[in-house]
Amino acid sequence: MSQSNPLVGVALDELFADFGRRGPGGVRVTACTANLHDVQPGDAFVAVLGDDTDGHDDACEAVRRGAAAVICERPIPVFNVPVYNVPDSRVAYGELCQALVDRPCERVRVIGVAGSHGKKSVIALLESILRAADCEVGVLASDRAFDGISYAGGWGEAPSPVDVASRLARIEAAGCTHAIVEAGSVALAQSRLAGVEFDAVCVTNVTARRLDLHQSPENYRNAEHRALEQLSAEGVAVLNSDDAVCCRWLADFGGPSLTYGFGETAQITATIVEENAGETWFVLTAGDDSAAVRTTIVGREHVANCLAAATVALVQGVDLQSIAAGIEKVTKLPGRMQRVDCGQNYPVYVDAASTPDGLAATLRTARSLAERRVICVLGEQLPRSAAETATLSSVLRKLADVAVVTNRAAAALGVEHDHADGLQIVADRGEAIAWATGIAGEGDVVVVAGSAGRPRFAFGERADADVDAVRQLLYARQSPVLRLVA
Repeated sequence: MSQSNPLVGVALDELFADFGRRGPGGVRVTACTANLHDVQPGDAFVAVLGDDTDGHDDACEAVRRGAAAVICERPIPVFNVPVYNVPDSRVAYGELCQALVDRPCERVRVIGVAGSHGKKSVIALLESILRAADCEVGVLASDRAFDGISYAGGWGEAPSPVDVASRLARIEAAGCTHAIVEAGSVALAQSRLAGVEFDAVCVTNVTARRLDLHQSPENYRNAEHRALEQLSAEGVAVLNSDDAVCCRWLADFGGPSLTYGFGETAQITATIVEENAGETWFVLTAGDDSAAVRTTIVGREHVANCLAAATVALVQGVDLQSIAAGIEKVTKLPGRMQRVDCGQNYPVYVDAASTPDGLAATLRTARSLAERRVICVLGEQLPRSAAETATLSSVLRKLADVAVVTNRAAAALGVEHDHADGLQIVADRGEAIAWATGIAGEGDVVVVAGSAGRPRFAFGERADADVDAVRQLLYARQSPVLRLVA
């Protein structure tokens, strides 16, 4: 699908003035594409090098189909239309797509949320805060989108520059003042957000993630850092002062910044006052101002996400009371320590954690709430790398008193039955949840982990198969007669 805006049009000589051009000049285009099959007469064709394909091989055919210009990285045998040689055609593609929709970033405050963990939670919290401050907000994330008028599915982890530009244009057209954009490491590494200038970028934390794609921790960190490189001239970096990588980046960052965290060096801080199975109270502090916040989502990591969202909101000029009100309106985050309460005498949480860091954080929260045992059901969506899988197994054994895994997960983890060590292997996910909730009692905490990737849309809200499964099991145990009547 090509990116098109006939009302604007782009003079390629101006857009790519810093790069060499071969062939005739003076071409204006109103659409572009990197897909040969989408080429229409008058389009600009961008030759993008992919994992399995090379758009440079399609350039001649694109011209035969009517392409008015070609943007590429290396010489190609095209002579009758202008050819622009650029250092990175992916970046050029993003820049051109944004130019074709007249750069919405110049009129909409675009906020990027990057980092290894917590992005979706921070996005949801920030969206609620900005709405509490009477802002019109659009959201573009891997799992969901809101263009100011209607909700839609997300763009996955590798959105096309066409999709990025067209969605931002719709957000502007709907009258939104702000757009919150998930800046995932895949999208950043592949320059899929190129051309987007951020008014602010929040980095939640940086650990070693997606090594199957990035190949090394250094490559992964470089990908995450790209979000900061896309800040506008006056854009603000919002960094987690409790994260070692963020601290290193802060030391080298020359632009305006604001830090958040639990430590003394943070500019925006929080103090947890009280926490139980159903809620957390904390005091949010910014300089001489403070506000008490009550949230029904538990865990230190959730408070850290609240801090991140609050700090970005402060950058946008939102006052602390509106920030507190916005946080409190978020009563649940699907797959984020989502409590399922059906009258049982022990808490059950559904959490999306499926990585070593994520699972460790979740189980530490469960440990802080448990008077007896932490019982964990591990999901089947395990890390892609063998090293992460091995670490996940270690985290499970170390932080859970009882662990329940399926045959499939056990094979991937390389574990066997070990009742003495609290490990139970069962046939499938449903049986695992039933077994865990069946042995739990007062003082225990049950965590059903690894629910990521299982959500669905139901009645306009996100629901989760694990939440439904837990709820059905608990209600069946609490009131079998009511279950039969229903």
